[in-house]
Amino acid sequence: MTTDLQTAINLIRDSRHILVLSGAGISKASGIPTYRDTGGLWETGDNLKFSHAASFKENPNGFLDFWAGHRQQMCRARPNPAHFAIKELQTKLPKSTLVTQNVDGLLQQAGCKEVLELHGNMRETRCMHCLPSKGKSLFGRCLRCFSRVRPGVVLFGENLSEEIYQAAKTGACGCDVILVVGTSALVYPAAELPVLAMRFGAKLIVLDPEPMLALAADVVLTGPAEKLLPILIASV
Repeated sequence: MTTDLQTAINLIRDSRHILVLSGAGISKASGIPTYRDTGGLWETGDNLKFSHAASFKENPNGFLDFWAGHRQQMCRARPNPAHFAIKELQTKLPKSTLVTQNVDGLLQQAGCKEVLELHGNMRETRCMHCLPSKGKSLFGRCLRCFSRVRPGVVLFGENLSEEIYQAAKTGACGCDVILVVGTSALVYPAAELPVLAMRFGAKLIVLDPEPMLALAADVVLTGPAEKLLPILIASV
């Protein structure tokens, strides 16, 4: 066992309140492409174009067709060992806050509770006319006004849910360890969470194949989440 891994184990084992901030990297092994890697979603086709809120008004058919295909891909995906490791972590520690930038719902499928989804959930829908937040729909139409609905995700040009983000910030200010896994944590406002946590004295553990917060971290574990995270949590 490496020194860094043992240090991470000790930090988590002694933690009273851990915050886990996860990103696209934890779902890569489930068959869902990441965004920023070579060949990632933002480098191919219309992925970046249809990630902007304005594209729904500019080209609603193209927008909905794109997200329908993306949703099918996510609905076929199943949790991998990284998701189940986070679920195990939640059962082992007295207090945890789970924050994710993912919209695939795989943490919940793995059994995780009270997941704060910063960017929404692909499996839910939103009506832009009468229900700015998630609402009920049938056959792609809002049950309240019968307008076309779109996926319940936060796009570029939109604000995060204030309630969810405030809960995430509260967790960051109160935790003593923050585990950043499968994300570069460079995009705001999510990138603010590690900064807040460290400002209030938390130790930072970064686990990623290409850790971008290495200089700021107390411990860096380099490798895929689906391999390293189960080893880390099993030893806590």
